[in-house]
Amino acid sequence: MVKSVSLRRLVNLGIALVVAISLISQNTMPIHNDLIANAIRFIGALLLFTSTALAMVIHASYPERHDKPEDFERLYTEGPYKLCRHPFYSLMMLAQFSFALTFRSLAGLIVSMIMIPLWLALIRVEERELVGRWGEEYLRYAKEVPSALCLKILWAKDPER
Repeated sequence: MVKSVSLRRLVNLGIALVVAISLISQNTMPIHNDLIANAIRFIGALLLFTSTALAMVIHASYPERHDKPEDFERLYTEGPYKLCRHPFYSLMMLAQFSFALTFRSLAGLIVSMIMIPLWLALIRVEERELVGRWGEEYLRYAKEVPSALCLKILWAKDPER
């Protein structure tokens, strides 16, 4: 059985790939209006800064070691976890897309989209691990709160699916 820690490493490599490709292929979006191009860059940078800062705040609330559900002493359901079950992943996905926008990299955006199934797989595997650790408590929480804000349409709320 695949463990979430293995998929997290793969996702981290994917994020690094988006960054590298975006830097290498800057200004490749076919936008010929400087005002629109600069607006895209500004919005991308604003989203990148905001999503990264919020992700860092969430990450700081985790225990020092947090590779598996057993590393947490309790199930997080307050703060950003009231909005979605995986707020850190939601913000990191947004940061990944925002990086490509900031550098106006068409290839970076394409790689970001290609990574969506990998993020979905990570969430699915982690959800199974969380059900295994927290049982009914997690299942009740999962019925009330969507998995990830940006994947709400793509991903069913049922963690056992």
